[in-house]
Amino acid sequence: MENKIKTKKRFCPLCKESNYNKELFYNSKPWKLVQCRCSFIYMPEVPIYERMKNEFSWERNFEEEESISLKKKIRRKVKALIKRDKLKYLLDHYVEEGNVLDIGCGSGAKFENISDDFIPFGIDISEESAKKANLLFEKRGGKAICAPSTKVLDEFGDNKFSGAILRSYLEHEHEPFEVLKNLRFTLKDRARVIIKVPNYDSINRKIRKEKWCGFHFPDHVNHFTPKTLLKMVKDTNYDVIKFNFLDYLPTSDNMWMVIKPR
Repeated sequence: MENKIKTKKRFCPLCKESNYNKELFYNSKPWKLVQCRCSFIYMPEVPIYERMKNEFSWERNFEEEESISLKKKIRRKVKALIKRDKLKYLLDHYVEEGNVLDIGCGSGAKFENISDDFIPFGIDISEESAKKANLLFEKRGGKAICAPSTKVLDEFGDNKFSGAILRSYLEHEHEPFEVLKNLRFTLKDRARVIIKVPNYDSINRKIRKEKWCGFHFPDHVNHFTPKTLLKMVKDTNYDVIKFNFLDYLPTSDNMWMVIKPR
């Protein structure tokens, strides 16, 4: 592996098999992207978590900020505002007030325009981002932790959260199946989980191919289609509350879903 990046190998996150039948070529060397026989698309070799804590922050863009044009910066700001409004709408309409867990919380900025009825708790792999989020969350009665989600979810205890946010997170997680399973125990009976992931089935991906905005090697290690996202949440004992055609339009690069523990 280039630059002596420490990596680990993994089986398909969905079916747990290693017999993928297709290697996909998206100019991603040295990183490999494959399609499993169950149809899930993933990277079979990924950077270890310890490396990601400092070098592959989930909120970091690999381009240097100085090289990004003003037009692109403005476009990103507009997109960020739209995303926050979407998240705010889903929280207000589907999640009861109380403790809310944000996995992959970044710096915590998404809570800036969210009602004080929601007390934010967060997990992030980036030390820098988790520190920033913790400063914000503590002011509202919550906290943020820097750690892999699979290692700290049980620290929160059972029946703690009325909601959870997995926005732009599952595509980064080495063990998405396990996180969804373990998350269930921290949720109250009437809890709701909001998910947002890139839509691998989007028309834009098929047209732009390796230039598609959903590809970020090596930090996007999983790629979901509507079918594989549905299968993963159902196999981890959740029921779908909201996932209609408008939530996964083929013209959109992203998908939104609301689920509840079964």
